Amino acid sequence: MTTCTLRRIRPWLGTYVHIDVTAADEHVAETALQAAFEEIAAVHQAMSFHSQDSDVSRLNREAHLHSVVVGANTLAVLVAARRFAQLSGGLFDPSIAPALVQRGMLPSPAASDAHKGASWEDIEIIDDGSVRFQRPLWIDLGGIAKGYAVDRAIDALERLGVQDACVNAGGDLRHFSRLGQRHPLAVRHPGDASQSIPLGHIANKAVASSGDFLLGRRGDQANASPIVHPRRGVAQSRPRSVTVIAGTCCEADALAKIVSLLGRDASPLLVELGASAAIIEAPDTLQASPGFWSALGHDAPLGRQPLHA
Repeated sequence: MTTCTLRRIRPWLGTYVHIDVTAADEHVAETALQAAFEEIAAVHQAMSFHSQDSDVSRLNREAHLHSVVVGANTLAVLVAARRFAQLSGGLFDPSIAPALVQRGMLPSPAASDAHKGASWEDIEIIDDGSVRFQRPLWIDLGGIAKGYAVDRAIDALERLGVQDACVNAGGDLRHFSRLGQRHPLAVRHPGDASQSIPLGHIANKAVASSGDFLLGRRGDQANASPIVHPRRGVAQSRPRSVTVIAGTCCEADALAKIVSLLGRDASPLLVELGASAAIIEAPDTLQASPGFWSALGHDAPLGRQPLHA
């Protein structure tokens, strides 16, 4: 059977998005790639914290004053963000933006000051699809929106007849295959970002990885973790990476933050959602939740028995 395999890379979502596709011919592959990148661009434009015209910026400016109509993508991500906030007891918190702004991780928005006591619980989704904040607050949907964008891209590729595809947006990755193919998965070594650790292969699954070694920040924030605890603030970074395997990239990205904060205590939630995770700490400590290695097609890493979280 004749097929065409193409790869395209474009800068979206604050990173570089890689899309690999295999299709019956070049026309199908090119058409599907264009549609996938259009889906990603739409998510980026709707939920950019940096753009004054995005849904997120309009919400941060106006939603405490009146209800704001947002696009379907933004509404879907807000619903998912509230769900994960509730499931995690607020550890996943889309209203964490003020803390990120204060620490220089996000630019200060041209909006009213966020109320110090505001939280995700002040985000109200109205039946007509509009959104209102009970108090002034700033939301940031960057991570979970990135995962959602990967899912939208995969949906477009599948809909347009691609046989095999992988979308990778800076650590948020999802694979799809009608051919029974598997995609290799490796993560950067938390103690040396120039090295990677092969974990196995995924098939029709989503993965999100996070690690303090990917920061590249300088000055006072050089040693600050990118994962902010809603109640305790920013922790010092340490050479550690978290990798979550789930059915969708939106889920995997949200869970990666929760696992980063909860560690072993995230296991019940992972089981509930049919997901799994591994935490790797330098120099060579690895803890994996039940189901992680089987999701990668084998029993244990490099002949060792995994340490289950």
